[in-house]
Amino acid sequence: MSLRFLLTRNFFGMTLAVAPLTAMTITNTASAAIPAPTVPLKLMTVAVQGNHHVATADILQAFGYHAGDIVTRNDLIEGQKRVSALYSARNVGAELAEQMRIAGKGISVKLVLEEQADAAPAGPVALVLDKVEFQGNRKVSTEALEAATKLRAGGPVSNDLLAGDQRAIQALYQAKKVSGSIQPQVTYPNHDQHVVLIWDVHEQESKKAD
Repeated sequence: MSLRFLLTRNFFGMTLAVAPLTAMTITNTASAAIPAPTVPLKLMTVAVQGNHHVATADILQAFGYHAGDIVTRNDLIEGQKRVSALYSARNVGAELAEQMRIAGKGISVKLVLEEQADAAPAGPVALVLDKVEFQGNRKVSTEALEAATKLRAGGPVSNDLLAGDQRAIQALYQAKKVSGSIQPQVTYPNHDQHVVLIWDVHEQESKKAD
């Protein structure tokens, strides 16, 4: 009797973290009022702090502005949004704050990041057996097959459990001196972790004496 092993599949969960846009802090070192968001200012310095999972060069490239550029506060807000989008694309969770220091017509910027700790990898989701059936068995009763096997509807199913039941069915057929083949067939009717198992039995007819 030949038996074929069934390879069950695993389902993995994935959580995608995003980098939410957070507060902007402005420190005005001069006595003048804070300029309007559309007033051009010279960008004196750009610094990045707190990043561990995303390279500083990548953050600065996404931010898009460098020392010496003429920018407005609205431009810097858009740059901050691009950094946030970069973190989202990398699936790295973080909180992002932008600190600005204004002196006259010059502005210095620091991007302060607080990245989330790495989440533990998600393990495989257990497969649940919704139904188990035997088809094609005539010389060995379904009741005998059920008594010999352990997989039951509502319980878990795995390669180890399946292999154990395969061996039990093989031993039962050998004990009854019945030849044939048994092929397990599995389906995922709901496309989730719930499965249906059918033992497809092909018993060989006994040869008639001449």
